[in-house]
Amino acid sequence: MPKDPAPLPDAPQPPLSRRLADGLTRLAAVARQLDWQAAEAVGLTPTQADILRFVCARPSGVRLSAAAAQAGIRKPTASEAVATLEQKALLRKQADPSDARAVSLRATAKGRRVAASWPASFESVIAGLDSDDQVQLYGLVIAMIGSLQRRQLIAPQRTCVSCQYFRENLAPGSRAPHFCALIGAALAVGDLRVDCEEHQSAA
Repeated sequence: MPKDPAPLPDAPQPPLSRRLADGLTRLAAVARQLDWQAAEAVGLTPTQADILRFVCARPSGVRLSAAAAQAGIRKPTASEAVATLEQKALLRKQADPSDARAVSLRATAKGRRVAASWPASFESVIAGLDSDDQVQLYGLVIAMIGSLQRRQLIAPQRTCVSCQYFRENLAPGSRAPHFCALIGAALAVGDLRVDCEEHQSAA
């Protein structure tokens, strides 16, 4: 009677870091595709949309170099995107109040309406997670942004963890372990901000 064939050995798995990176790459591809669809619906490219949303979040104005760094593109490319946004009356240029030689970008009322008309692409990606999982993931995202900023792999961000008012883990083990010295309030992970207008760099 023939013997059963020996089971094939399990294929070696890539390192966890590689599998995690691959998974995040797939999620980012989905999010970018949704960005394309949403931006095209209002006649923009994802890069133009990124810059518009970035400027809208800074009503006092922002320089072109900061918008380019945020979008991860070269300044000439950002300049072309801004020119298109100007032509569409979504952005306008004006003299920077802190430096008369510099130019500041501001969103128009139309630009703010357009930017508010589509959701962040990753909202659809995380929609299947329950609230506890979303809070846990949010904490990891905040930590990763902080790590990238310390390694100078990302443009400066207005996150709680890089702010001079932030006190990390002041009450370990509690529901709200962190503390904001600006508002004098304890902060849970879900209370932390990725982009805070009152941010003051700890550096």
